[in-house]
Amino acid sequence: MEAPKSVNDQSCVFGQDTQISWKFSGIEKPQVARSFDGQPLPTNNRFQVTETGDETSTLSILQAELADQGVYTARAINAVGEAEATTKLNIVCIKPVIKADLNAALQATKGETMTLNIAVSGIPKPDIVWMRDNDELTPNDRIQVTILTHDVDIYTLTILNMQPEDQGEYSAKISNIGGSLQSNKCKVTISKSPVFVVKPTIQKVKQGETALFKTQIDECPPPKISWLLNGKELITKEGIQVQFDDTTGQANLSISNVDLQQHAGSITCRLEKPYGYQEETFQLAVLAAPIIITELPKEQEIVSGQDVTLKVVVRGSPRPSAQWFFKDRPIGTNNASIDEANDEYQLLIKQATVTQSEGTYQVVLKNEVGEVQSIPCLLTVLEPVKLTRVKPTSNIIDLGEGKAFDITVDLVWG
Repeated sequence: MEAPKSVNDQSCVFGQDTQISWKFSGIEKPQVARSFDGQPLPTNNRFQVTETGDETSTLSILQAELADQGVYTARAINAVGEAEATTKLNIVCIKPVIKADLNAALQATKGETMTLNIAVSGIPKPDIVWMRDNDELTPNDRIQVTILTHDVDIYTLTILNMQPEDQGEYSAKISNIGGSLQSNKCKVTISKSPVFVVKPTIQKVKQGETALFKTQIDECPPPKISWLLNGKELITKEGIQVQFDDTTGQANLSISNVDLQQHAGSITCRLEKPYGYQEETFQLAVLAAPIIITELPKEQEIVSGQDVTLKVVVRGSPRPSAQWFFKDRPIGTNNASIDEANDEYQLLIKQATVTQSEGTYQVVLKNEVGEVQSIPCLLTVLEPVKLTRVKPTSNIIDLGEGKAFDITVDLVWG
């Protein structure tokens, strides 16, 4: 019995199919036993043996693996004798090659998803390790690594809900048994336009107490925050404190010992951006009990039949209501008015008379915080004087030289 060349070499690319064939000749058909590196040939679906009528024995290896590299032996035996043939199989690997690398820089948005892709070829399929700066990234629910297999494999890193701590230089280490290499570095920065997650709200604070405004901001990088009172920027000083936590985005404004004249009005929180700004405006209402700035006069005189206006200047917040009194009895509001621009409360007394108008006036001012009472004002109504001639009765008088002359009149008031 004759065998083919006793030893030969054969190569196969990793992952591809290959065949090893042996042909024996002899008078009697031999029985062929096969082995791998001195051990019986593995029995699995990847190893298939076929024999043809011309006494050719073929071993097919499907999707060759590195473990398949070695020496394959076929031994043929018949009644006359035996023969052996050996084939050395080499598995060829192709080292990784980057077909499409990372970009040098990427701008990601805070809270959204970032994706990095690398196209790589190599046999066997390369392994990949994603890096941020010098730290290896471990896949989890938020960090995902996927491979899309084509002629060139696409390796994808996906990070959900990007946060400021995800900034850094990203790269990939790629390797197989044929070799290894490293991708370009991609500098990832995180940004986000400012958003008020929690907006400041209207504050009602009693005079002398502390007003505290809170807001929460989502922006990356942290913005410059300004607080304004009635359009004028507030500066940190005694009584005014401004705080910002760039980790939580919490911004606070504290105004202690609030004063109606100094602090009431519009408060604005402004987030400054490279191109413009975003802001929210709300009100600070300082609650103050009424106080009288200008009192009623203690006494006032008016000629009968003329009009007179009693005035008192009062400040308070909310704006106080006024109740006027005449001789301790409340007066209707028909002739009462308010000059809001000057905080002046007025009572108009029309065509004053002694019987209806003369007496003591007072006003009580009240709001939800407190009340105040003015001093009483005594209004005196003056009646005009009337003269009635008694004598002489004639309008023409003859006077003698050196004689006395008398005129007699009656005085009547009113």
